[in-house]
Amino acid sequence: MKRFFTILFLSALSLSFAQEVEDSISMQPGYTNDVFYSLENGEVREYSGSSWTVAFYNSAMSAAIMINDGRGVELFKVTDDISQFANITDTIGLSTWTQLYGTDTTWSDGSAFEAASTGSQSNYGWGEYNFVSHVIAGSRIFMIKTIEGTYYKVFVVEKETGIFTYRYASLDNSFDTTMVINVPDFLNKSYAYLNMDNHTLQEREPNGDEWDFVFTRYVTFVTNPQGSAYYPVTGVFSNEGVEVAEVNDIPANANYTGVPFSEARNVIGDDWKSFDQMAIPPQFVLNDSVTYYVRNQVGDIYKLYFTAFDGSSTGNVRFNKEKVASGTTNILDNQPSVDVHTIYPNPTKGSVDLVFSSEEKEKLNLRVYSLLGKLVINSEIVANLGLNSIRLNLNDVENGVYLVQLGNGINTATHKLIVNK
Repeated sequence: MKRFFTILFLSALSLSFAQEVEDSISMQPGYTNDVFYSLENGEVREYSGSSWTVAFYNSAMSAAIMINDGRGVELFKVTDDISQFANITDTIGLSTWTQLYGTDTTWSDGSAFEAASTGSQSNYGWGEYNFVSHVIAGSRIFMIKTIEGTYYKVFVVEKETGIFTYRYASLDNSFDTTMVINVPDFLNKSYAYLNMDNHTLQEREPNGDEWDFVFTRYVTFVTNPQGSAYYPVTGVFSNEGVEVAEVNDIPANANYTGVPFSEARNVIGDDWKSFDQMAIPPQFVLNDSVTYYVRNQVGDIYKLYFTAFDGSSTGNVRFNKEKVASGTTNILDNQPSVDVHTIYPNPTKGSVDLVFSSEEKEKLNLRVYSLLGKLVINSEIVANLGLNSIRLNLNDVENGVYLVQLGNGINTATHKLIVNK
C-alpha cells in the first residue's frame, strides 16, 4: 500500500527535547515469546511464539498463508492431484517432496504456501485464480509438520474475498476438519493465526497502529563458510507502514540524509549481530557499525542501534533509541510522490516496461528483490514530471517471483513481478 508522508525537519534548537533513551525487551530463555514493540510507547505485548502453526493474511487481494517456520513448522509440496487427499496416509515420500519456504521480506505475499507457484499469473502456489469468479480454488496438496511434531495433510480449498477455507487431516484420516476463516473478523490485524496442535484460532497481534516492531524467530537463507541453507534466526521484523533506513556507520557519526527508506520488513532482521563460533565460549557479537533510522506510521523518525544481545540464555535484547524528527501523515499533503501504474508483461520472459508517474523531476531508486531478500537490481533513474516509462532488462535474472521497489527516499511503491522464461 502506498503512503504519503510529510516530514517536518526541525532545527537543532527545536530538537533539544530529544534524548537518547536506553530500553530493552526480553523474549525469555529459549526465545519463548514474541515481543511487539512501539518506539513511542515501549513494549506493547508479549505472546507465546509457539502459539500458532499457520497464519492467513488479512486482505482480499492476497493469497498469503504464512507458516511458523522459526518455531519448527515445516511445509512440503506433495501432489497436484487433489483427488488423492484421502489416499495420502504416510510420510514415506518425505525425502522426495519439495520443502517450501516463505520470504522474510514482505508480509502480504511470498508466503511458504505461495512458494509452490508455477509462475503463471493465475497461480498462487496453493491454488488457481479464476478471473471471472475472483475465487482462488485449491489445486495442490501439502504436508505440514506442526511445532509438536504432528504431520497433517493440507488442502486449501479456496479463498473468496477475505474468507479462506482450509482443510487438514491426520494421516490415518481419523481427524479431518475444514475450517472457514473469515480474516476480516480480525479487525486491525495483519493476520489471523491458527494453532493446528489444538485446533484454535488466535488473535495474537496488537492493533496495527500500536506497534512498530516484533522481536521474533524466523527462517532465512544464511550463507557462511560452511555453506548456504535455510536456518532459523532471532531478529526484528518491522510492521506494515513502517519504513527503515540502514546506515553503515557507528551511531555517533550516522546520518540518514540521502539514504532510502524501505518498506521491507527485514531491513533490521538479524544482521545487527553475528555468532562467533571460534570464541571461548562461543557467543553473539554485535555489529557496532550499523545504525537504523525508522519512520513509523505517523511519520516520526527514530534513530536506533543495538547495545547487547544475550542469546537464548535469557532472550534479552538491549538498544538505544532517539526521536530525531517529527512528522504527520496526510493524504492531501504536498510531498512529492511516486505512483507505479503498471508493470508489463507480467509474468515476463526477459524484460518489462515500468510505467509510473512522479510529481516532480527527481532521482529515484529502483530496486528488485527476490523473495529471499536478495537484491538483484539496484539502480538510480531520473524521473520527469508526470508520466514516465522505463524498460527493465531481466535477461540475467533467474525464474521466480520478485519485488520491484521504486522510491524517492520518502515514498516507496512496491509491486510483485514474476519472471518465467
